[in-house]
Amino acid sequence: MRSASSAAGREEGSDLAAWLASASALRVRPCESALLNATEIARVLPFALGVAASPVPIVGVLVILLGQRGRVGSVVFAAAWVLGNALAIGIAVVFAGHIRQPRAQLDLPYEGAIFLLLGIGLVAGAWLSRRGRKLSEKESRAPDWVKAVDSLSPAGGALVALSNAVTSPKNLALALGCGAAIRSMSPFFATDTTLALVYVVVASITVVVPVVVYFVMGEKAQAALAGWKAYVTARSASVMEVTVFVFGVALAVKGLINLLG
Repeated sequence: MRSASSAAGREEGSDLAAWLASASALRVRPCESALLNATEIARVLPFALGVAASPVPIVGVLVILLGQRGRVGSVVFAAAWVLGNALAIGIAVVFAGHIRQPRAQLDLPYEGAIFLLLGIGLVAGAWLSRRGRKLSEKESRAPDWVKAVDSLSPAGGALVALSNAVTSPKNLALALGCGAAIRSMSPFFATDTTLALVYVVVASITVVVPVVVYFVMGEKAQAALAGWKAYVTARSASVMEVTVFVFGVALAVKGLINLLG
């Protein structure tokens, strides 16, 4: 009887220990997953912030908001910008997924090569833009496209936002870099979709926020929006060049580290 009771006690003790171990593992896993997700998101954010700092859509939505068709035009413009960013990152992720993975000891890491080429292209583009503005001596003038945006219909504004998100060299380069980063981090569709959604939300925030402010504050937002427009318009070219240069250098360095490592 004693041996049987002691055996039962040991069995119950082992069951309790197993249950505690499993419960501990369940408590740790979410933390580990959260840390992993935070790391993945941190790799996506710089690319999205680079797109969010695009002066053209920011000034475009501010000009539309201050125009006669501010309500309809701004909503259509913002929706087109969000859609364009979604298309850009979707195409980039699909494109990165079809790139042949490197063979060990034979091929260069494809992610490093992509980042290096994109970085060099962005730095060259920023330098050429700065050089062109110095030669033309028109830095103090507002860009001609600001006046053109003011006369656009809602459909025309949507076309501008969509094309800028998908075809702008800077935005396209950042989307391609982000797509390569997403595919290198995870082969799973759910994770790729979540990271792409984070990219779209962050990249679109600078266009969506003025629209939200306009609808929440109404006529009271006119002065603030006009101030934002004047500030961004006066510095649009410089902001673009600095953003492109910084991200170009960052991508090039990241590519070199990847290739040399």
